[in-house]
Amino acid sequence: MAAHFDHTAGNYDQDFTASPIGKVQRELVFKSLDNCFSATSASNILEINCGTGEDALHFGELGAQVLATDISSEMVKVTQAKTHHLPNVSCQVLDINKLDNLSNSGHKTRYDLIFSNFGGLNCLTENDLRAFFKNATSLLKQNGLIALVIMPNFCLWETVYFATKLQFSKAFRRRKKSGVLANVAGQNVPTFYYSPSQIKDFATGFTVLKTTPIGFFTPPSYLNPFFANRPKSLKKLAKQDEMRLNKAYLASFSDHFLICLQKN
Repeated sequence: MAAHFDHTAGNYDQDFTASPIGKVQRELVFKSLDNCFSATSASNILEINCGTGEDALHFGELGAQVLATDISSEMVKVTQAKTHHLPNVSCQVLDINKLDNLSNSGHKTRYDLIFSNFGGLNCLTENDLRAFFKNATSLLKQNGLIALVIMPNFCLWETVYFATKLQFSKAFRRRKKSGVLANVAGQNVPTFYYSPSQIKDFATGFTVLKTTPIGFFTPPSYLNPFFANRPKSLKKLAKQDEMRLNKAYLASFSDHFLICLQKN
């Protein structure tokens, strides 16, 4: 899986992080997360699928102790360069399917939060997801949290957009239970889409604290070229999303959703 993302490391910030839609969606994630977890200097955070480290940088600047991990060594290198000035942020190459390696290797830290942003877990099959939650339990403190930003198996924006272009295979691609091969900068990456209720079922041993839509009004990032020259329109859409962060039912129809779970 690492090879799927190594080649995107150099351009990811330009293509998504610094893009108009990328900025809006990440801000929505942070605003939603703040309602169930506030990072402080007393927090220990494990980030999985850290990508280029934008979230690790955010948590690190708030004072939290952060271990940022990713299966892609190239992504980890970018994260290290971005956070090198923060002694409270460390980085490690780690396959999410081998999360138990942390606890089995004598790793003593127990975390207040395990965090994954923007669809990192959509690379996992159902069995992989069940194993992830099982392994995560031993890494969390009592009452520790998991916050995951996942792509649901239906996105209203995507369905309408591709249907109007008569590209029906793309309009309903998220509905395929067997997953799809998503094009990531020229690489085909196996991708699986899950509803909030499915994640709840997989997360045995956890209680759902909140589910938040991320991008019901704000469009998917592949529409950046259209909205790049329409900042006022995007701002209005983002404002609509901000006003509806507490509307859990919209999570099943958004580009992403954030689900926050607490260890029982």
